[in-house]
Amino acid sequence: MNRNIDINFIKNEFKKIQNYFISQRYDKVIEKTLILLKKDPYQAVFYNYIGLSYRQLGQLENSELILSKGIKLFPKNFHIICNLGSLYRYMSKYDKAEFYLKKGLEIKPNDFSLLCNYGNLKRDINENTEAIKYYKMAYKIDDKNETLLINLAGAYQISGEFDFAKKILIELHEKFPRCTKGDFMFSSIHTYIDEDKHREQMLKKLSFNDLAPQDIVYLYFAISKSYSDIKDYKNSSHYLIKANKKQFSLFKSYNFENELKKFDSIKEQFNNFNYIKPLKVEKPNLIFIVGMPRSGTTLTHQIVSSHSKIYGAGEVPILINIFQKKINDINFLNNFFEDTDYQNNKHVNELANKIEKLYKTYDDKIVLDKSPLNFMWIGFIKIMFPHAKIIHCKRNLKDVALSIYKNYFDGGSLPWSFDEECLIKFITAYSDLMDFWYQKFPDEIYTCEYENLVNNQLIETKKIIAYCNLNWEEQCIDHTKNSTGIKTVSISQARKPIYKSSVNLSENYFKYLDFLRKV
Repeated sequence: MNRNIDINFIKNEFKKIQNYFISQRYDKVIEKTLILLKKDPYQAVFYNYIGLSYRQLGQLENSELILSKGIKLFPKNFHIICNLGSLYRYMSKYDKAEFYLKKGLEIKPNDFSLLCNYGNLKRDINENTEAIKYYKMAYKIDDKNETLLINLAGAYQISGEFDFAKKILIELHEKFPRCTKGDFMFSSIHTYIDEDKHREQMLKKLSFNDLAPQDIVYLYFAISKSYSDIKDYKNSSHYLIKANKKQFSLFKSYNFENELKKFDSIKEQFNNFNYIKPLKVEKPNLIFIVGMPRSGTTLTHQIVSSHSKIYGAGEVPILINIFQKKINDINFLNNFFEDTDYQNNKHVNELANKIEKLYKTYDDKIVLDKSPLNFMWIGFIKIMFPHAKIIHCKRNLKDVALSIYKNYFDGGSLPWSFDEECLIKFITAYSDLMDFWYQKFPDEIYTCEYENLVNNQLIETKKIIAYCNLNWEEQCIDHTKNSTGIKTVSISQARKPIYKSSVNLSENYFKYLDFLRKV
């Protein structure tokens, strides 16, 4: 009898929920919608709103749980299918993501948002040709979508198709003249001359009064790069300082001390650990390239992944997603280190199996992960995967510091890189931790010196392949023919033949960037 009253109540409450969601009050969305679900659990839209709100709050498991409940009740609901597929992509559960996104495309093959999402997934799993295909399908539906144009240009960059990328970025500039991310992307694949039209365009944009702080950061970095190309190190440094200060100011709640605590915690956990080298020599199932960002990891990745037995997965976030949280979890650490017989430690084996399955999502070959900051997790890697190979890329630390300072790392992943003092302290902590790992795992980590690699490429490459217990293949000597996608800030450099101009490049900046002398 109360059905009409309930319906009216739900309608009124639902309007409030929509407003809460628009105003990003996600806790309120969840609180209100859970109450409504008790009154009427057969409203698909409720599951979507709760699932999306949990995701926005970073509660991914809760988001997965509620959307999974929704899909059981409404197996053909397009929006739940798409949101679940998108969530699984965000969680790096690529098999599940593909299942649901494909299912969504079967229902609506011409849905613009879904085509873009599926293209993003293909890009994530290094199927870049497929990514471009789906982006182009979306482009036919709407060629005036700013995000799509950025993603399509980015996919062309990853593939090394720079002419196509430039064409899209020029189109982006024409349609969205205030999109400075396009300028930044263009700068990464463009070699500037003295009187360069694009530099003039960017300098003119700086006079716009309504640019967001992030847009200004993009311009500063791009303009700095344009001056660096013509060896005007004074102006290059001027805009670098402005870019980094501006970007660092955007990290309102960042506390660098937490980074240093992480290093201390890692050393504390492994301080009493004694490594027992495996008796049997086997081909590795995983290879890790580690080191500071900008130390030659992308170049080494392109060289090593030229081997037919190796799949270059690029920078895979698997380990950092797991251990960033686990390193402060006392229960996890107690379980992990409770039994020194690690081969028979249930907790170690369960985690190793979970991680190995995630890596095998990429390929059945030997998977190569070149996430530089995995140097933090070397101890965990050697315990879980005793036959894994670790290649440590080293480079003149002043050149490393300059190269990090010159580059913008997307997504706020490296906040410390934008502050001079934090950058110096992080490099010091990295050096100290690597010394610690070399003592713990003697002869288990291969050191690839960037300067040796660029001066003696053939000799150094043969040593690396031999260290990986693989036979030599001639294609490893020409990494420029490697079609593996590049998603890092080395997007342009790592496709060129070996060059030596970046060795000791920091000396040109000492006069203008005084902090480099402190490294």
